[in-house]
Amino acid sequence: MSRQAPSPPTRGRPRDPRTRATILAAARALLERGGLTAVTIEAVAGKAGVSRPTIYRYWPNAPAVAMAAFLDASGAPTAARASRSPLAALRAQLHAVADAFAAPTGRSIAAMVAAAQSETELAKSFRNEFIARNRDAARLLLERCVEEKLVDRPPDIDLALDLIFGPLFYRLLMGHAPITRGFVDQLIDAVIPARA
Repeated sequence: MSRQAPSPPTRGRPRDPRTRATILAAARALLERGGLTAVTIEAVAGKAGVSRPTIYRYWPNAPAVAMAAFLDASGAPTAARASRSPLAALRAQLHAVADAFAAPTGRSIAAMVAAAQSETELAKSFRNEFIARNRDAARLLLERCVEEKLVDRPPDIDLALDLIFGPLFYRLLMGHAPITRGFVDQLIDAVIPARA
């Protein structure tokens, strides 16, 4: 009987999920209170009661910690709940995006969106971890809505997604009107009206 070789030991102490949660809570508090500029490695370490090297074991820099705190607070997209109608799941996912933008961290998110015009690590992280992830989840749900004949197929699915997400970012950046769940519902009904 052959025995499996033991896996090589990992270097350093294993990561503790409680430590990670403590760091994220500290970063989120700093983000809510002082915006992006308040989230420094030193400030997070002091608030979380951990050393700077401990933070660097989880994230490479302060923007990555800030983004992780935002993503942790906003939650992951709920793309595939089999028991839920895909149209209801799409609304719920976009409601979660609106809630994230309307939360106290919304001002910081606006700064992240503004920073996305440059090639900073924060901009890349925001595009890849929040925008792309939510857009991909929305695409899957929209395709399921079409398959289940809940909505007509848009002539261009990418354009339909732009028409839904674009106004959310516009309101976030311009601040001329609130981002609400009702606004999300209006967007969905205008861009991909449900079949009668």
